Parts: sequence; structure tokens; C-alpha cells
Amino acid sequence: MATKVLFPTFYNEENKIWSGAERIKLYNDNCSVGQIIFNNLKNWPDNIIQITHMDDTVVTNAEFLTWSTRIALFLKTEGLTHMDVVGIIANSSTYLVPLTVACFFNTTPFHAITKEWSPKIVSLTGHVDGVLSIDDLLKPNPAEKNYRPLKLAVGPDQTAALLCSSGTSSLPKAVTLSNSFLAATSALSTSTDILYTSATLDWLTCLSTIIMSLFSGMTRIVSNEPFNASHLIEIIKKYKITFIVLAPWQAYELFNNPQATLTNLQTLKISFITGGWISWALLQKARKILPSCAIMFGYGTTETGLVTINMDHQLKASVGKIAPGIRVKILDDQGKHLPHNEVGEILIDIGLEWKGYVDNPKDTASTLQNGWINLGDLGYFDNDNNLYVVDRKKDLLKYKSSHYWPNELEQIIAELPEVQQVCVVGVRDERGDAAGALVITKEGTTISEQKIIDHVAQRVGADYKHLNAGVQFFSEFPMNANGKLKEKQ
Repeated sequence: MATKVLFPTFYNEENKIWSGAERIKLYNDNCSVGQIIFNNLKNWPDNIIQITHMDDTVVTNAEFLTWSTRIALFLKTEGLTHMDVVGIIANSSTYLVPLTVACFFNTTPFHAITKEWSPKIVSLTGHVDGVLSIDDLLKPNPAEKNYRPLKLAVGPDQTAALLCSSGTSSLPKAVTLSNSFLAATSALSTSTDILYTSATLDWLTCLSTIIMSLFSGMTRIVSNEPFNASHLIEIIKKYKITFIVLAPWQAYELFNNPQATLTNLQTLKISFITGGWISWALLQKARKILPSCAIMFGYGTTETGLVTINMDHQLKASVGKIAPGIRVKILDDQGKHLPHNEVGEILIDIGLEWKGYVDNPKDTASTLQNGWINLGDLGYFDNDNNLYVVDRKKDLLKYKSSHYWPNELEQIIAELPEVQQVCVVGVRDERGDAAGALVITKEGTTISEQKIIDHVAQRVGADYKHLNAGVQFFSEFPMNANGKLKEKQ
């Protein structure tokens, strides 16, 4: 029965809407994210909340609270309120998250992209002549002893942060995230866990892991080194990491690395892949390496947060069950609600007010449809209420007058043991967008173009889905700043 699984999904036959379990609120609606974090830091002062890999700086809750309080008092002295925005442009460092928490304390939203204005600049690392340094903000302040975070001025839907959408299939947009949205973050962890992700602050993956750490009290490891699997394995071994968060391509690199053994990764309890999903073959390989680790991946966006979670390693292409508090419906081109096993547009109700894109009413209006968020994804639910995301509607390609989804072909090509990564694109010819595969092979392996072409042909049958534009091999793919494949050209 559905209620036996960790994330049950329920289906209403009458209105054809799927929903997750009830979202349990742990805090009052008017409690700010800053107040939650403040209380957690104050209650367990000796816990280690952060370790900086670059210089092995170890930070306790008490130290972290002091830094965040002093920075918040600076923001208050500058006259900043919930109506202002703090621009943060920075690599991961010791003081980056205390600054972020200070913004929460002062209820001043932060953003990783700034407009053309003349702000007061504070450097988080190093020193610049004539510019304030973070050290100037961290000097003792008489007001810190009795400091308390500010209350929300306009209620739970007050803006808490402005983050970038992923930019995977279109230009990135600044997404408004409310206090209630961030306060609903699920920890999936305990205070004994040790967390690592290479995601940067301008992406929801990073911010979510920061909040999980501060809500649950788990230690977070900070590194500003670019991702590579060997470096990750080194960090896992050194700090005994229990919880990692990866992009799909990072999961490919990690689980295909020769050093990815049970001995080297034995401390891992949770491996969460976000920002996309991985092939069934890779999932099975990861399970063999880490038989006791919960390997899961989710479907979600900056606009929605986590929508589904897949923990069932027998499902070859599903993104899993719906997360608590979320509702989903599938619509056809005429707006008709579709039942099980019929592909249509995925519309999502996050159960919270969505505040849209910053200064972009046109895209906000086209995305929010009667309270439901429509990001152009196509998918369906099977009879067991598992969601399958087929592809993005805007990526739907047409060849010989028939439509096909690149993701379907990518999943098939990824089955080949020699393939590490694959991207299927449309190549324009007189018949339309012919499918072409861009392939990165695993180190030490070779595979012919024809073998890949034949494998696809055997699996899909219909010739309009064949790799009519052939196969090209690459050593790497162009990625955006957060490790996601750039828009297909």
C-alpha cells in the first residue's frame, strides 16, 4: 500500500490530482528563518557547525552566532530593512554563510546578482584598499549581548532570498523565495551528520543544504575548489562525510571513479542527486558500491523546491513519489486533466504562495497558472503513482512529421557500459530536427559510433527516433556556473 513508503503519493480519481503527504509545520507561520536559526545556534553552543577545508577552520555554533549577530548589527546600522537587498558575489569561504544568516536575522533579502547601482562594498576574503573587510564587521559590539533577530514585517510570505533559476533550458531568471518557502525545508538529517556539496550560494541546492544544516545542527564542510571526483573522495575520507548532495553529472563522475569503493565511501549514509536524474544503470552501480547508503534523486526547481523523491532502485526512469505538501496534475494541450499513463504538461502546486520572478511580470504570469506552476515539463504518472518526466515541452523535437523527446534517447544511450555522459540534440535538415548524440565515454573504454546508433535503433524501433544525425565524441561538455549542462544548441 502507498502508506507504507517513506513518501506516499495519493491520487484523487475525481479531480485527477496527485498529492504528497501533509506537510507538517514545525514552526509558527510568523516565525522567521532567522529566528529559527538563532534559537538552534544558541541552544547548542559547543556543536561544530562548519569546517573550512581550505585552512581547516573549525567553527562552533557559538562562534557562528557571534559572527552572524555582529554582521546583522552592521546591516541594521546601515539602515537596511526587508525592503532592501544585499548583493552577495562570492566563492565559498568561512564567512559566507554567517553573512547569509545575518541577512536572515535582519530580514533583509540577499541576491547573488546585483543591479547597476553604487552599493557599499564589503570584502569577505582578502583586503582591498578603501573597502570594508569582513574583519571590520566582526569586531565586538556592545549590542550583541541582548540581540534578537527582527520579526517579519509583512508576514510569512515576506521575501527572504532571491536566487537564480537553473538556466538549463532557458535564460536564468531571478526567483523570489519567501520566508515560508525556506522555513518548510526538510532536513533529511540529524545533528550527527556531516554534509558536503560543491553547489554555490546562487543556487537553491546550496541554500537548501545550508538551511538543512542550520535547522538540524549538522556539520557542513566548505570548499572552494572546483568539483572533481577525486577531490570529493578525499573530502569524504578526511571528514567522514555522511551526507552528499550532487548534480547528475557529478554523480556520474563519482560512481565511475576507480577510487569510488566501499572502503573509501563507507561513511556515506545519504547521497542525494538533484537538478536532474540519473540513469538506472548508474543507480544500480552506485547501489553496489554503497549497499547501506540511501541513494536518492529528486525532481525539483528553484521555483518549486523539491517536487518528488525517488528511493526505489527498481524503477528505471521514474523521478519518484511526491514530496509532502506538493500537488501535481497532468494536462493536455487543451487544458484537460489526464489520468495515469498519459503524457502531458506537469503543473505543480507547492502549497505556498509563489511570489514569481523579480521585475518580470510577463514570465511570472505565464508560469503561474491559476495558482499552479507550469515550467514546461512533460510527464506522466504510472499506475503506482510514480512520476516520470519525459522532457521539457520546449525541447520537444520533430523529425519526419513526428515528435520525439531527446531525454528518452539519452536514457537509452546511457545504458551502454562505455558511456559516461550523453546529450541528444536536434540537427536541422530537410526532414526536421534529426537526433544527434554527443557522447563522453568512460576512461579506458572505447565504443564505435555505429554501435551506439544500432543500440538506439534496436530499442526504439521508429526510424524518426533513430540517431539520424549520427554520434560525436567529446572529452567534456560545456557546463554553466553550477555544473549543469548549458542549453542545447
